[in-house]
Amino acid sequence: MSDLPWTTGDDPAIRNGAVGRKCRRHEWTPRNADGESWCVRCSAVRDPAASRRGRTSLRAGKEAERAIAKSYGGTRTGQFGGPDDVVIGDLFVVQSKAGARFPGWMWNELVKLPRTGGRIPTLIVSDRPGSGHPARRIVVRMMSDDLGLHGGAK
Repeated sequence: MSDLPWTTGDDPAIRNGAVGRKCRRHEWTPRNADGESWCVRCSAVRDPAASRRGRTSLRAGKEAERAIAKSYGGTRTGQFGGPDDVVIGDLFVVQSKAGARFPGWMWNELVKLPRTGGRIPTLIVSDRPGSGHPARRIVVRMMSDDLGLHGGAK
């Protein structure tokens, strides 16, 4: 067995360059004199900017869920870990996405549509996934217009 081209045992390097998994949840040490913290399990160095971004994004998502539930008079369910974030009566189940994924091109197309005669601007985005599959279509409306159609919190 000594003629194998790689080493075994205590050497953390693997032949393909992989060095192992990161922690699912880091266990940070207290800061040292340089102000750094690192994980006692995987030795990752803590990045305060990344940590702050994560907290800010999480807070923005929760605020969006609360605002949607309040506007429609629904119940926020996102904290339970299921696929839905808000349930509105027996009619709607909502998955909310907040942040950088906002599709600016959809918004630009929606605001171009005229509001004459009480018409509500509605964008329908279609996709043809290929032979043997039906076309997929999504309907995009401003939330304020949708609240006007379906009613908000009473």
